[in-house]
Amino acid sequence: MALQSPGVQVTVVDESFYNTAIPGTVPIIFVASKANKSTPSGTIAPGTLASNIGKVWTITSQRDLTDTFGTPLFYTDSNGNAVHGGELNEYGLQAAYSTLGVSSRAYIVRADLDLNELVQKTSEPKGEPDAGTYWIDTTSSKFGVSEWNAASKIFTNKTPLIINDDSLLSQTGGRPISSFGIIGSYAIHLTTTTLYGSKMIVTYG
Repeated sequence: MALQSPGVQVTVVDESFYNTAIPGTVPIIFVASKANKSTPSGTIAPGTLASNIGKVWTITSQRDLTDTFGTPLFYTDSNGNAVHGGELNEYGLQAAYSTLGVSSRAYIVRADLDLNELVQKTSEPKGEPDAGTYWIDTTSSKFGVSEWNAASKIFTNKTPLIINDDSLLSQTGGRPISSFGIIGSYAIHLTTTTLYGSKMIVTYG
């Protein structure tokens, strides 16, 4: 519009431009936690089940995270002081929890590691035995091998040698190789051959 009287006319032209918005990056976080944790509502957290190890979970909120993996655990000593850098602290879950405080989505994967197995114990920690396996105490077990002494008229218990490696057997007859044991000793061969629903144990004299 032209001026009707002397003065100054100012025209503002907006020549700014903007880049188009790009999709946000969705993080993937690998975590370690105790197995079979409880959720805040008291149910078992599905993300901590052994059947879900390695599964990728799409988590959309902090509530969703605690409902799936439980609340991140951090430990204190006997005096109530925080254990900084403790191997039992669930730093991965805490990182995921913080991320979901400023983001609406994250991928979470639980590693095949049960932090509960790292808890200090007075006895040596051992994993559960596999189903269908047999355990033999070769130190204190007596396998029923007794040798008769005609002079003293008594039986003497003989502790047999254990063969749990087929390379210790000869190719002919399945007997121990000459370098294994001595003449007159006894051996028990532990094998995975199934006989009548149980493992077969073969003895040699």
